[in-house]
Amino acid sequence: MKAPLSVFLSVLILATGSAKADDNPCQDVGLAGFVCLNCTTLGYCIRDATGKWETISMLGCQSDHSFFCSDEGTFGCTWQSQCQVPKRGPFTCQQAGLFPDPYDCRKYHECSDQSVDTIRQCSNGAGYSTLLETCVLDRESDPCTKEQFSCSRSGQVGGWLPDNRYFYVCVNDSTNSLYPLMMKCREGFVFDSHSCVPNTRFKNKELQVKKSNKCVDNTRYECPFRTSENDYCKCVDGDLQVITCPAGFHFDARILTCVSESSYQCRNFEVLSCPNATAKDEYCLCIEHQLQIYNCPSGFYYNPETLICQAE
Repeated sequence: MKAPLSVFLSVLILATGSAKADDNPCQDVGLAGFVCLNCTTLGYCIRDATGKWETISMLGCQSDHSFFCSDEGTFGCTWQSQCQVPKRGPFTCQQAGLFPDPYDCRKYHECSDQSVDTIRQCSNGAGYSTLLETCVLDRESDPCTKEQFSCSRSGQVGGWLPDNRYFYVCVNDSTNSLYPLMMKCREGFVFDSHSCVPNTRFKNKELQVKKSNKCVDNTRYECPFRTSENDYCKCVDGDLQVITCPAGFHFDARILTCVSESSYQCRNFEVLSCPNATAKDEYCLCIEHQLQIYNCPSGFYYNPETLICQAE
């Protein structure tokens, strides 16, 4: 009677022992436990006393005979029609909120206001859906089987295909390799080719709100009673108030925000303090080398030292 494959793998792991891998993929994985370092190598991720991740290489698979690494259900080498180990890379929090991992559909990132990244991973064998904010994606779906971003040069910008509220900016890491920075448009906006634009469905909802003489706090509107092209309306405590764009800015009704009248020396999607800011919750985002004024969520203020919105 032949021994089960799992027993064989356990014996092989003990016989092989452990040795440090040449590189450190666990730095990108960010989770303790068994992990496929690549298609043919099972490893283990541990964190030392200083908080640094260490990668331990444990088992090699015979890919010539269609045995590839598996770190789901059965840990080790399993027969597969093709390798299912995702490509990995770094992730850096840019905004507070939940963000999909650009490499592994099973993982998602919970980013704090202080840009602290808490990595989560689905444990039910499914992928994470940003639309439903739960683990329900079919592992055979495109977000789990195909790369959802394309980085060929630094500064390249693209929309996140599974959810157009998200977008990415390609940057170089310390090894000069390109990877995507994941970002999200503000509430009611979606990414359209080069920038975040108002969602049509949300816009219709805004019009309904205005007709009922009500408004959503901290939301911007095109004023029906403005006296200048540089005026817009902002909802404060349930009432519309007329706000004038700061000097050097004009109001762009397409995106409901103040836009710089001249090009600034700034990098695309760089967050900056606004010149002549009129409110403590205002910050500027550089899009196509022009500053656009945005507001922090209600109850938050912009900290010019940390360049993030913080709770009051």
